[in-house]
Amino acid sequence: MEDSILDFTTNLAILHRQFQRAMNQILEADKMPINITEFYLLVLVSETSQLNQRRAAWTMAVDEGLMARMVHHLVDLSLLQKETDPDDRRNRRLTLTTDGKKLVKQAITVLHDWWQQATPTDADFDYASITAQLQLLSSRVLRDQTESH
Repeated sequence: MEDSILDFTTNLAILHRQFQRAMNQILEADKMPINITEFYLLVLVSETSQLNQRRAAWTMAVDEGLMARMVHHLVDLSLLQKETDPDDRRNRRLTLTTDGKKLVKQAITVLHDWWQQATPTDADFDYASITAQLQLLSSRVLRDQTESH
């Protein structure tokens, strides 16, 4: 069991880093004004209601200072809006602008193309079941982190 966990972790890390490098190159070549981490943030905002800047930093496991700089950059690009949470004025809720929604849609197309090329053609690859398993792991890690945080 230990070896399969190590293999899983190693392969996941390699795949993630290769994907990040390829996506950054594609985003740059397509003249998209964001990097892959900012893309992840835009996707997270698009999929999460009532997301605030602090929670986004925690979920993405990035420093709050880095998150503040990314949010500032995305607000300057008119891709993201930041508004004060009426329930807690210390929190800043994040929402996508119309341009942000368009960019996410465009970047997702690029993401799909990359995965299409990366997927072995001689194998029956079931992204739905892999995604379901990864979501279970991710949810548990986030839940455990919340309880210890």
